Amino acid sequence: MEKKSFDLKNFVMKYIMYIFLVLMCIVLAIASDKFLLPTNLMTIVKQISIQSIVAIGMTMIIITGNIDLSVGSVVAFCSVVGAMLMSKGVPMVLAIIVAILAGAVIGFITGGVTAKLKLHSFLVTLALMQAVRGLAQTMTNGRPVSGLPDAFGKIASASIGPVPLLVIYMIVLYVIFIYVMKYTAFGRSIYAVGGNQESARLSGINVEKVKTMVFLLSGMLCGVAGVLLASKVRSGDPTCAEAWEMDTIAGAIIGGTNMMGGEGKLGGTIIGLLFVGILANGMVLLGVSAYMQDVIKGLVIFLAVIINSIQKRSQA
Repeated sequence: MEKKSFDLKNFVMKYIMYIFLVLMCIVLAIASDKFLLPTNLMTIVKQISIQSIVAIGMTMIIITGNIDLSVGSVVAFCSVVGAMLMSKGVPMVLAIIVAILAGAVIGFITGGVTAKLKLHSFLVTLALMQAVRGLAQTMTNGRPVSGLPDAFGKIASASIGPVPLLVIYMIVLYVIFIYVMKYTAFGRSIYAVGGNQESARLSGINVEKVKTMVFLLSGMLCGVAGVLLASKVRSGDPTCAEAWEMDTIAGAIIGGTNMMGGEGKLGGTIIGLLFVGILANGMVLLGVSAYMQDVIKGLVIFLAVIINSIQKRSQA
């Protein structure tokens, strides 16, 4: 049996973002003696934990061949809903459930409109990004909702040993959804719809239902993220989670999710978010200005899109 020769070019193209991640870590470790400190590394993981939960839904949406620009606004809206209910005396558990359901309802509406009317999700979610954020600001007059129970703050601030609960929530949700995507009929349907909608329909898959359910789950995860973010900052802020859609899309793309749909892994997404988190942390440690940080992050996302496109063409 003939052994296949090692193809360095294909190896580099396939794992180029992971190679960049390793090189970036080496450079930062040399440039800053604080980078490899356990406290700093845990800070990076903690900082990306809530965004990573939103990225689960974003990845599933992209795999179906869609996009969602409203996730940051939905996170803010859900944080406001939960905080307002608690500030008015509603029991904490009930307020959390309602906030998560609010995200699920928005996701259901987004997915339903996109699937039933066969509209491009970019346009639908672009409109909702403005509308939902505006609704959150209207409900609060643009001010954070404070005065939340002390017990609520512990949801995000507590730890089990040295591991913050935020990191544990992230790990648990990734394990659940990785299992769903890899081992369930629903997960396989998501890939089928993204790969070829017509073939998926002819094979008996309800394409509209799959799309709607993916957006619903994404909205629910945004609700979870909104609750955790409100707990972390001890308030419901209508201006929070701005530009999260860009970070979560970047995480998915860097992690290998195909923007055209049909291909991607949640395990890759968490690595992609880690890439974004390490980049942001490194720029802070090196004293890069906030304006230049946006420039660099934008260029990295731009580069990731180009690399993603080249990878897919080389595999064709």
